[in-house]
Amino acid sequence: MLVMRYPLSLNVIRRLKASDLVKYTGRIIVLSKTAFERIVTYEKAEGLIPEYINGELICFGSVHNNSVQLLEAKEYEDFLEKSFLFGAVSILSENSKVSNFYFKRYARVMFVPTCDVTVKSFRILAYADLKNEAVMEIETEDLLMRVAIDSKGFTKAVEVDQ
Repeated sequence: MLVMRYPLSLNVIRRLKASDLVKYTGRIIVLSKTAFERIVTYEKAEGLIPEYINGELICFGSVHNNSVQLLEAKEYEDFLEKSFLFGAVSILSENSKVSNFYFKRYARVMFVPTCDVTVKSFRILAYADLKNEAVMEIETEDLLMRVAIDSKGFTKAVEVDQ
């Protein structure tokens, strides 16, 4: 098991292999589908690139009752390329049933949590009007994750106990 703390290094991320187990402590950026659509709209209209995604571990979902509710892969697959172009280092997802093309192309990885993603603390970064769907930065401690797709595009089916 590898122990990783915030901030995540892209060089370290790229050395991970499919099925590696990681214990992570640090922050994760949580993006809802609505918030990400708004980010893309502003980027197209005004050229604004969100600095809060650059260099971060991100996940698509929302925060409810101190836990992150992750979106299904089919709901955010269209956002993967933009996420990596905005500088996301890796994605945290509920399952690995997504194309490995963008992970290989941008040399990024997908993590799948082996337990619930509990929120130690959080703050809203953008779009507070969306409430639980706003862009949030959460703090998590000792989150166990497995690499489902590595930076070379190799995949490993991961069973999640819930």
